[in-house]
Amino acid sequence: MTQIIKDKYDINLATQKFILQMCWAQHDGQWFLKSKRELGIERANGLNQKVIFSMGKIEAKHIMNALGVKKGTIKTIPELFKIINTFMDVIIPKIMKFKFVVHSDKEGDGVVKKCFIWEEVKKSKKENEYICACMQRHLGWLDALGIEGEEIAVKRFPDGDNECILRFIIKNQN
Repeated sequence: MTQIIKDKYDINLATQKFILQMCWAQHDGQWFLKSKRELGIERANGLNQKVIFSMGKIEAKHIMNALGVKKGTIKTIPELFKIINTFMDVIIPKIMKFKFVVHSDKEGDGVVKKCFIWEEVKKSKKENEYICACMQRHLGWLDALGIEGEEIAVKRFPDGDNECILRFIIKNQN
């Protein structure tokens, strides 16, 4: 007997979103782990930095398109942090704990209190080998947004700090 089945189980959208976010995060971790085994830690870290920068640009462009935000229209730190909060809501599971603090129109801090990626890296007992790629993701976002700026690590979990503080600075733009 031939039969076509169209029935499926329903999963609410919030759960679907969380599953997709966790799968992406775990894919990223597995990709890095396998790359490290295949290529060595130095090459894996270098490649990871490049891939995450590129993925940041891709993520930002998809979300910007969904919002109708054009490249070059975000000009201030409050505007930047609003769209980054949106990026984070779409991409990062709720198990990450962070906030954004505005110091001026051109400068502000991203403060990470809990980083699930760093927690997973620590479980490997090889945290001294790993070079965090989150700043590369953020720089990819800035590039996609058309923002000339920089990001400076003020505090970092890998340095033994109890939080990460990443300073965003927007350079003078027209």
